[in-house]
Parts: sequence; C-alpha cells; structure tokens
Amino acid sequence: MMRAFLPEALFPSERSVRKLLRKLCGTNVDAFENNPELLQHWFYLLKYFNNRSMMKHTITIHSSADIQVIRSKSLFVIGEQDLLSYYPKAVARLEANGMRYRIVNGAGHAINHEMPELVHEEITGFCREA
Repeated sequence: MMRAFLPEALFPSERSVRKLLRKLCGTNVDAFENNPELLQHWFYLLKYFNNRSMMKHTITIHSSADIQVIRSKSLFVIGEQDLLSYYPKAVARLEANGMRYRIVNGAGHAINHEMPELVHEEITGFCREA
C-alpha cells in the first residue's frame, strides 16, 4: 500500500491526485481525468484522510468454514492492474475456497469508475444466476 500511495498522499494537490490515480487505475484513467468532480472527490479524500482512524481497524482472516457460508453469494471483480487487491496470495485464497472471481484486463483499483458498464454486467449477470 505504501508503494501505491506514497509520496502522493503525503502532499495532496491536484497534480499529486492525478499522479496517484495513474498509479491506481488501469488503462481507463480518463474516467477520472475527464471528470472534475471525481478528481475533486479524490483530492478531498487525500487531503482530509485521518491515518489514526485506520489504526483501529484490524484484518480478520476468516476460516474456510466461515467463507463457505458466503461462497455462493459472492463475486469478486478485480482489476488486473489493481495494486491493492490483485496479488497472487489473494487469488490463491479465492481459488482455494472455490470463490467466484473475475480478473478484468486493463482495470485498476477504481474498476467501478474505470469500467462501469462491465462491472454492471458482471453484477447483474451474477444476480440473475442466483
């Protein structure tokens, strides 16, 4: 995460937000760069983010039995260029637990903004099958 967010998150400006989005997004970074409201939103996220609030969060590693309860009700849509979610250990865990997932080429962390039509298709298709 540090590699993804630093140094841009330390000194939030319009320029650093654009640079961070280029790191986090895939090939469709234009979804942000051509949308002043989304850029402003990301600027505010960086500028007013409280690191101390994150210190209270802990990561819970659920057992395979816990995961089996939600397996048929879950779909993971992960951007191939997502520095925060797409890494071998995460995908291996999804596979080991029989979770349904899709890796989307050319997408990054903000996949819902980068490729909204594709995400919509994946979610509605998954819901229709349920």
